Amino acid sequence: MKKIICIFLVLITVFSVCACSCIRGENKYEYEDMTEYIKLPNYKDHTYSVEVDSLKLAVGTYLMQYSSEYTVKRGDRINVDLNFYEILDPVVDIKGNEITELKSDDLWLENVATPTVDGGYQISYLIENNMIGLKIGAAAITRKLTLADDFYKEEYRGKEIFVDIKVNNVAVDVGDVLLASYTGYYIDADGKIVQENGKDKIFDESDSSSFYVGANLAIDEFEEGLIGMTIGVEKDIYATFPSEYEPAPELAGQRVLFRVKVKSLYTPPVYDDKFVTTYFSGIKTVAEFEEKLKEEYVLSLVYDYISENAHVIEYPKAEYKAALRQLIEIEGVFAENMNVTLDKYIEQEYGMTRDAYVKSNMKTEMIFYSLRNILGDAVIPTDTELKAERDALIAYYKNSYMQNDGLTETVATTEAKEFVDALGESYIYEQVLYSKIDKVIPTQVEIEMIPATKSYVFDAKAE
Repeated sequence: MKKIICIFLVLITVFSVCACSCIRGENKYEYEDMTEYIKLPNYKDHTYSVEVDSLKLAVGTYLMQYSSEYTVKRGDRINVDLNFYEILDPVVDIKGNEITELKSDDLWLENVATPTVDGGYQISYLIENNMIGLKIGAAAITRKLTLADDFYKEEYRGKEIFVDIKVNNVAVDVGDVLLASYTGYYIDADGKIVQENGKDKIFDESDSSSFYVGANLAIDEFEEGLIGMTIGVEKDIYATFPSEYEPAPELAGQRVLFRVKVKSLYTPPVYDDKFVTTYFSGIKTVAEFEEKLKEEYVLSLVYDYISENAHVIEYPKAEYKAALRQLIEIEGVFAENMNVTLDKYIEQEYGMTRDAYVKSNMKTEMIFYSLRNILGDAVIPTDTELKAERDALIAYYKNSYMQNDGLTETVATTEAKEFVDALGESYIYEQVLYSKIDKVIPTQVEIEMIPATKSYVFDAKAE
């Protein structure tokens, strides 16, 4: 999903990821003493504000990733095909074709399998309950039933019949995850789409974006507009961006039009201890999971603070040349494959010049090596940890070569070892170093928790 629509919390900060990039020197001690090159702010004296809402947004993004195929639930608004049959002769095989069609209906049901105000049901308690758990668009199921006194066709009550049930569509409701295509248009004061050079003025579009309705991951009006939509039907949703909108400041406060079509619907998992135990190794409870999210959020805040306030006095010349050489060797291959110059590739992929890209990566490494010297023995990689990291990398790439390239285990192992060796000792050292720093930093800083201001659909599900 694009940033224009959804206000996501990015927990695993780019700062940390960039630190593990391709640009690094050959010597793992290249940044042994950074005091003459960079000055770090005193990050321990700063108080970091953690918004509970931001953590809940993160939970929502995780739940979307583990959504499953949608099945009809009680209370849904659904469109169904129903075909009713009766047996002509008790001797006829019920699987044969000699049956009489009583009624064929294509209808929308409100609040399926839920009693109406007068205590009855729209069609029949038995038939509606057989719709629960059916997949949208799947082949019809056949049930043999004796119609009860609440059947909606009086002349068939009390008869033994066969009914084919096929669910064709469902309306979006709070708690659903959906995949949709959309186009975002600028509009004028009258709500009409703005024209530019004879064409509709578009600020964003996507062919497949995911939305979790009720988890406050999107602009309120947009999310509310999704409720009641059905699969395959297009709808115009008018919405106003918040007055302060960091992902795209040019849209802050703007009223816009989204033309949306729901492509499919999914069911998010229940947010409970079973969910976190199933999908996250070593985590057993929701409380542990949320604590982990908080640590990652604090990390991102600390790293942002350090990065924004660190002052680079000078970029070491020898290391700059080495980093630039590796940039040419590694990123140059991708640029060549795309048939563009290296400078053009860096601009397209990273939005910066070659020099800025090199210095950005160097600054990240300089900061982490400075942190290593500040934190001392607690974060220094041991030989055992370095060996374990190397073995883990080899295993990862071996499996990748076997699954993606179809190599035998022996060949894949050889290829993986050669690749990891090519990454270099420095790469492995930094992977362990950064990981250890990540664990120490959140324990050293002061945190201020800001209470939640919104309610979230998965909070209710967990209770």
